[in-house]
Amino acid sequence: MKKIFIFFIAGFFLITNSLFADEDKIKMRPQDRLIFDIFIDLWQDVPDDMDLIILNRGINVALFQDFPLGYSNFGIATGLSFTTHNMYSDHWYKYCRDIDGFDFEKIDEDYNNNKISINYIDIPLEFRYRTRPSKEIPHTFRIAIGAKFGYMIQAHTKYRGDYSYNNEYTREVKFKEHNLGNIENWRYGILARIGYSFINITAYYPLTGIFKDNTAADMRPVSLGVSFTIN
Repeated sequence: MKKIFIFFIAGFFLITNSLFADEDKIKMRPQDRLIFDIFIDLWQDVPDDMDLIILNRGINVALFQDFPLGYSNFGIATGLSFTTHNMYSDHWYKYCRDIDGFDFEKIDEDYNNNKISINYIDIPLEFRYRTRPSKEIPHTFRIAIGAKFGYMIQAHTKYRGDYSYNNEYTREVKFKEHNLGNIENWRYGILARIGYSFINITAYYPLTGIFKDNTAADMRPVSLGVSFTIN
């Protein structure tokens, strides 16, 4: 097993050296500093009685400082990003007396729209690989893996539909509620991006949950989307 491992490492360095052998000894310039993501969330461990729409969309805007590593094709980058996750379901997130906190409750009335939106400021950290453009291949192929650490800066719900008052009469309402409880303030997870030119496929896998001390404590969103490199 040890010999196989040594052979693998030696082969990796031989291949890497051959790839870089014809490259000019010029440092890579900083790239991929402004990135815009459009993604959908695949929510995991959803309560059995809760139905979600298929496309729970979200956005991410990231500003990076890119640091190429010497004359190689590798680099590291860190920066600041804003991310918003939206979850559309047939449950509204409301204060519940039985747990003295916030939890999801089934909507019995007819409604047109119901969602919870959670917004984060994140600090991403990426390890990057990029090819060098040439006359034959003028654009860059890139791979990035890393992690990001975030703080929840705001969460709110939006609802538009019928609402019953004291079980006596029903009218259509539209409201937005802030100051939600039972939501974790901090999060972290693994991110990855692969692409060519200015278009990438991106993914984020959370290692922490969003909700706490309620029926949705195990729910977390796995994000898959398209990323556009602006600069």
